[in-house]
Amino acid sequence: MKPSKFSKISILSPVSKISGIALFLLSTTVQAESYQSFSVLTYSQNSSKINQPALIYSQNGTSQETLPAYQSKWDSDSLALFSKYYFEEQQSLGPLNEFDYINTSSNIYASVSSDDSDSFTSGSDRDLNWQSSSQTVNVGGQWITNNFIFGAGYSYFNNENTFGSDKYDNSDSYYSAELGYLISDDFVINAYYNDGGDGDDFFSYSASYNLQLADSDYIGFSYNVDEDFDIHQLSSRYFFSFSEQSYMVVGGDYILDNSNHFLADDSWSINASYYYDQRTSMSVYYNDDDYYGLSASYYINDNYSVQASYNSNNNDKYEVDQDGYSLSFSAQF
Repeated sequence: MKPSKFSKISILSPVSKISGIALFLLSTTVQAESYQSFSVLTYSQNSSKINQPALIYSQNGTSQETLPAYQSKWDSDSLALFSKYYFEEQQSLGPLNEFDYINTSSNIYASVSSDDSDSFTSGSDRDLNWQSSSQTVNVGGQWITNNFIFGAGYSYFNNENTFGSDKYDNSDSYYSAELGYLISDDFVINAYYNDGGDGDDFFSYSASYNLQLADSDYIGFSYNVDEDFDIHQLSSRYFFSFSEQSYMVVGGDYILDNSNHFLADDSWSINASYYYDQRTSMSVYYNDDDYYGLSASYYINDNYSVQASYNSNNNDKYEVDQDGYSLSFSAQF
């Protein structure tokens, strides 16, 4: 899907948000393992219901417009495969899916995904059935030399839509670039460019700092901002051990949105993870839109793992009722 200027921060954040949720269970002797390649196959299913009343808003601060009331039901199934290869070994911090907060190794990645959705919308003027099938391909990487970071990415999106008896296809692609500098292994700054897919290009900027504590414990901080300095995101992550074999992660982020978009709003989220040992974990996540997620992960051995997650959102503000789950299989060598 093509990037939105209002989602640029989440698209370009240098620290993966995959690590933002949590963990529980068993016990074995903990020792660090090293890996270079990581692959994840994920199946997910989501279902949403929206009962949106008429909305009056001001787009430019002077004129008012009205979005008509509508009710909508939407179901989707998705399958995605992601792979990433580092040119240097990545050493785990104890748990087999926890690594350094700031990456200092050159890498390449690729992903493919397919999504099928079916929706029905009832509005004030007419009812609409809509089926959609989309495919997305992403490739990219980072080259890190002499503390400089040079990154590039390419994404292609194809969508096939059916509205009643009408059908149409559309496709789009966009490029992204990154220029960064590692002031130290614990402090990095980055600038990002995205061509927007249709000429509506934009920049964004970020900085991340890792405060190293005893052994593998750390507190990480990241700051992201858009080119207009309207949307600011501050996030933090605290990883620590509290016994020989158990670990904990707590984190959160806050977004200050001063943009002129009529849906602009500040937001926050929190997450926590508990590792009973290096192979078994559980996670929780919650944000201020009443969205929460639960997940669990288990490593069959040092290379293969399975994950399961559930998420739900009952948002009174936007009259949204959403549920979803996902199942994943991961391999790392």
